[in-house]
Formats: sequence, C-alpha cells, structure tokens
Amino acid sequence: MESYQSAKEEIKRAADIVELIGQHIQLKRAGQNHIGLCPFHSEKDPSFTVSPARQMFHCFGCKKGGDIFAFWMEYHKVPFSQALRDLADRYQVPLPNKRLTRSEKGKMELKESLFKINEAAAGYFHDTLTRSEKGAQGREYLDKRFISGEIISEFLLGYAPDEWDGLTQFFKRKSIDTDKAVQAGLIIPKKNGGYYDRFRGRVLFPILNLRKQIAGFGGRVLNDSLPKYLNTPETPIFHKGELLYGLHSSYKPIRENGRSVIVEGYTDVLALKRHGFHEAVATLGTALTRDHIRKLKGYAKEAVVVFDSDAAGRLAVIKSISFFLNEGLSSRVMVLPEREDPDSFINKNGLDGFLDLLNQAIPTFDFYLDQKLAYVANGIEGQIDILKEILPVLLELDNVAQRSFYVRRLSEKMSIPESVLLTELRKWEVNHSLRGDKSSLRDKLSSSRAKNIDDQYLLNLFIHYPHTMDTLMNHGCKVLLSDSVIMGIFDYMYDIYTREGETKPSDILERLQEDTARERFREAMMSPPICPDEKVDQAVKEFEEKIQKLKLAESIKRAKEKGDIDALNQILKSKSNRQR
Repeated sequence: MESYQSAKEEIKRAADIVELIGQHIQLKRAGQNHIGLCPFHSEKDPSFTVSPARQMFHCFGCKKGGDIFAFWMEYHKVPFSQALRDLADRYQVPLPNKRLTRSEKGKMELKESLFKINEAAAGYFHDTLTRSEKGAQGREYLDKRFISGEIISEFLLGYAPDEWDGLTQFFKRKSIDTDKAVQAGLIIPKKNGGYYDRFRGRVLFPILNLRKQIAGFGGRVLNDSLPKYLNTPETPIFHKGELLYGLHSSYKPIRENGRSVIVEGYTDVLALKRHGFHEAVATLGTALTRDHIRKLKGYAKEAVVVFDSDAAGRLAVIKSISFFLNEGLSSRVMVLPEREDPDSFINKNGLDGFLDLLNQAIPTFDFYLDQKLAYVANGIEGQIDILKEILPVLLELDNVAQRSFYVRRLSEKMSIPESVLLTELRKWEVNHSLRGDKSSLRDKLSSSRAKNIDDQYLLNLFIHYPHTMDTLMNHGCKVLLSDSVIMGIFDYMYDIYTREGETKPSDILERLQEDTARERFREAMMSPPICPDEKVDQAVKEFEEKIQKLKLAESIKRAKEKGDIDALNQILKSKSNRQR
C-alpha cells in the first residue's frame, strides 16, 4: 500500500494540473489561479477553477473537484484504478501491483477485454478491406469517395464482408471469447445456438475515444439496404451520445484554431482531412447532444454546424440551438447548396471553396429564426408558435446583455416591437419563477450555509491562516457556527492541529471521509483569502468580541429563565464594564 501511495504522490509531483486540464478545457489566468467553463455541467460564465499552487481543481457551480486523478476519472468516465494506470503511463511512473476488489477487477478486466476485442476486429476488417478479394466492394466505394490510402491507414478503415459469420469464425480461430464479443456488440447470439456478425457488407469506421482506444464502430452499407448507417450498440465502453468521430485526431487543431466544424458523416470528416482541413468532427448518426458540446467547448471558442441541407439537417440544427446557448459556446451554421454534403462539396470545389462558404456561416440563432419563419404558418398564430418555442430558450440565458441582444434580433426578424417581446418574456419569467418559488424557498430554508456567513468565513481563515485556529478555538468560536458539516470539519482540524501541529490543507482534505465535508473544505481552499495578511489580527479580535457577546447573551438568557437576579445583575455589570 505504501509503494502504491508513493507512486500516486510521484505522479502528482510529475504532473502539472493546469497543463493536463488545459489540454481538455480552455483556461485563462485569473490571479494565481486559472478559470474556464466547466465540462461537467452547463454554464456560460466560468466557475471552474484550477489552482497550480494546490494542484487542484474545483467548480463553484456543480461542486465537482479534486486532484488530477479526480479530473481524469470524471472527464474520461473511468474508475480510479484506470486513471492511476493512465496517468502513470503518461508521466512514466512505475506502478506497484495493487490488489483490487473483485468488483473493481471485474469491471476493469471487462473493459480491457472489450477494447482488445475491438482492436482485433478492427484489424480483421482493415485486412479484409486492404488485402482480401472480399474487400473489393469496400475499396471501390472509398475510391469513389476519393479516400486515400493514407487516410484508410490512419483511421484504420475496414470492410465487413457480406457473409453471416466472417468475424465470428475469425474470433474462433483466434480463441477470442464469443460471450465478450457479444458484449462488445460485434456478434449476435442466434435463437437456436451459435452467433452471427452484426456488421455485414459494410465499410467500417472505427470510433476512437480521446485515449485513442477503439470504443466501437460505424458501418456504412453499400447498397439501398436499411439502415444506411449502423453503429455499435451501447456497451460498457461505447456511448454514442458522448463520442464524436475524429475528435481523437482533431482536438489539437481545434484548440490551435479555436474553431470546430461539426458534420454528419464519417466520410465528411475524412474528405475534409484529405483536403487539409483538420478541425472537423462528426456525430455518430445521432442528434448533437449537450455532452458533445461540452466536449467541444473545452477546445473550441466557436462551433460551425455543417449538416445536410435537407429537412432532417435543418431540424438537427434547430434542435441544437438551445444546447449551444445553454453551454455558452458560440455557434454558426454553414449552409450547403441543395443536394450537397461536405464530402461532395469539397471534392468539387476544393479547400478554398469550402473555406469561402465556411466564412459565410450564419449565426445559429439567425438561422433558427429564418428556418422557423420559412416553415411556419403566416400571421399571428404562426408568430405565437415561434414565441412559444423561443421564449423558454431565452429565459435560460443568465447573461442579461446576451438576452437583450437576442430579443432585439427576434424583434427585427419577426417585425414585432421589442417592447412587446420584453413584456411577453417577463410574463414567461414570472410564471417560471412562481413554479420554482416553493422549491427555491425550501432549498434556502434547508441550507445551513444560508443561516450564517461565519461558517465559511472562519473555515477560510483557518485554512489560509492556520495559526489563528488555536486562539479562536480556545475562545469557543464554535458558538458562531450553524453548519453541522463545518462544525465537524473544525473538530477534525483542531484535533489534527493539537496532535500534529500545523498541517497542510491538502493533507486534511485527503483524510476527510464525508463527501460533503470534502466539498466544503475544497471550496474554501480554492477561494482566495477573505482577509488580507495585514488584517488577520484585526479579524481575530473581531471574532473574539463576537464570541464574547454571544456568550454574554446566552448567560443573560439562562439567568432570566432561572430568575436569578443576582447573577443577572453581575452579568450586566460585567457587560457594562467591557463596553466602557
């Protein structure tokens, strides 16, 4: 266990948390810390803070936080054991053998097995495409799409022959566990025993995660069969609502240029890359999700959506607008000519033609309104339908200036006076607030932090100026506290302080057992000192006076309740002397 802890500490010493997180999230320096938009919840104003001094992150919005291991686990959705191995590999720190629980070992081994099976399947599909007569149709299709041999190799493209058990027989020859292959979504059990291949007669596009592991596949049929595209089903390692095709290859160019281009098809990404455009990613045959946008906003300042010009493409853009607004990622829409997709367009017009059209991309909100106005009924009823859809979206904008801007654009596009729209918006806001009043009030009443600011103030003081703890605890500062969680933290801190002397806050944080206590303590650690250095002694004196006043008030109350006039007079006399 000691060697394991030693390896963990060595990784933390070797790592720079700002550099690590900065590869996934856009961070800006803010004093001694760095801030950015949180990748774990929706926000428009940055509340995600990274401290290089403490090698820790904390989001003041969703309260997630911790060290590099906590970030890696949350961002990549892996258990601690996997995060430890990933970061050890990254920073070249040797790991000791560590015993895992049976459950941890089972989950980790299953995921490792699925990745290995996907890797083996990708090799089989790739060899079939590039070396076998069975892959001729796949090669012909990719050749028509002008997909080069370099791209085929780089993205490990493959072909599933049009037969029922090609991959199944391959697994048997390689002694690969067929039950695990079923869990990977590659083969399907027959009702009467045996298995058959999920992908048949399709060009295969391996889908990699950000750790460049093959999480699943997308298969494109070469005839008129349906479905046109077939993905790996949901598995322990494949979640299509979170993955974006090509992101493992494009996130660096996206970060360098500050722009991401979102397309629909795998071949769109590959065609753009072949022509020298490296900032494209594709959804996996599914709608653009909030998780997709959260991933992208870590690398891009702007996203351009390039969906097909058909009705389905327009609908996809319209559905995505609230996600972009809620996540605070600037977005535009690139409108392609009829019957064109990015693949066909760039092959006809080249990179310069694509970039020219890209530079003409329309702000998503304007595109949304243009589409709605073009396809809803004219007159008052049509306008009402649009307002019912757009006003709730505008209400979700916390930025008042941004909301005013969109109201103005709405007024211009719909020829409705801005004052009328603002009135309607206020009505919606009042109704929304009334629905939320009861729960909001309940939250406020139940929140111990709302009762007394002394809790957070004292915790902040003790963390940043530990020497004040002995004085204030001896004066009985716990009478100022109302939050039971912080009371427990104080007791724990004071116990450590009296036994061990001053201890680093990070050491205390690691020893706290309760999640809520860790969250409160971490938030106080990541907050700047409430009190400047030169005012610490004054703050301590003010707290001492406040403590004494509360003790006197409590003594007066007890004396009155007992009817002890002598004691009451003595207390009042003492109080008067103090005031003089």
